[in-house]
Amino acid sequence: MNKIPCEVIQDLFPSYIDGLTSEKTGQIIEEHIAGCKECSKVLHSMKGDAEEEILPGEQDKKEIDFLKKTRLMQKIAIISSIAAIVMAALFVILRVFIVGSSYDGTLFAIDKISVDDGFLHIKASTTDSATVLSRMKFNEENGVVTIKANLVPVSIFNRPGKEFTYQLTDPASLKQVKIGSQVIWEEGEKISPLTSLVYASRHDYIGDMPANGKSANAVGVYTRLGEYENSLQTANEPYGWTMILKNDISSDRAVLIESDMESMAYILIGVIGNLDHITYEYTVDGTPHSLSITASAADSFFDRSIKDCGKSARILNELIQKTGF
Repeated sequence: MNKIPCEVIQDLFPSYIDGLTSEKTGQIIEEHIAGCKECSKVLHSMKGDAEEEILPGEQDKKEIDFLKKTRLMQKIAIISSIAAIVMAALFVILRVFIVGSSYDGTLFAIDKISVDDGFLHIKASTTDSATVLSRMKFNEENGVVTIKANLVPVSIFNRPGKEFTYQLTDPASLKQVKIGSQVIWEEGEKISPLTSLVYASRHDYIGDMPANGKSANAVGVYTRLGEYENSLQTANEPYGWTMILKNDISSDRAVLIESDMESMAYILIGVIGNLDHITYEYTVDGTPHSLSITASAADSFFDRSIKDCGKSARILNELIQKTGF
């Protein structure tokens, strides 16, 4: 058998290295390189080049590491974003449904308030059925307990009917309990929401028309009597307030409306320090009428000084109960 030239064998090396030669051809190549150092060296060199082409170089490794780091940073960024969204959602839930917003106590109903064995027990609700008081902070000073309450939506976290308890530091000196600016308890008596609103609007001078408006709104003048104009008599004492009603009153409602006028006048004279009288000017079926209520008439109705109402929510509460409001 003639020896195959080295050039022919070497030409077959690429196919041999890639495993593409037949079994017979591969056997011939292997027999040849077993006896030919030159071809063996060439084959070894070619195999080394092939491995170098397959294995990544230093630059390739750097690029691969960079890509790995980039992907890792992207994953971290995504996870961080998701975590931030979750934290923000939890914060909103905590702020809205757990902590809530500060509540000034202007619209509330006291379901229970009592003082027993040095503890103040209170259960209050708002007049809005969609909200509930979530927390109460108590501050006791000079016989007055002031409550700061937080308001939240009704949810699985907060249900109506929660009772709050506070241990008094000086039970014997307790005179008054307030939610915000609204007195809800005084000298052993629960104060009605209407009384609380009116008492919070009390002021000393009838010449302060914005303050007068707050008192009138608290009593419900506009709600009961409709639109009206104001005229104040403050040039000389006794000071007065005239309300000129714009809506005509039907004769079948006149007695009821006039009764409301009297009651509202008693209350307003009681909580406005230097107000002596209130006069209503109105029409009944087109006929002009006038009704004037004085502080002395209010004293006679209440059977005590009407001005005591501006000094005590409990006394004002008695007046409002007597008027039937």
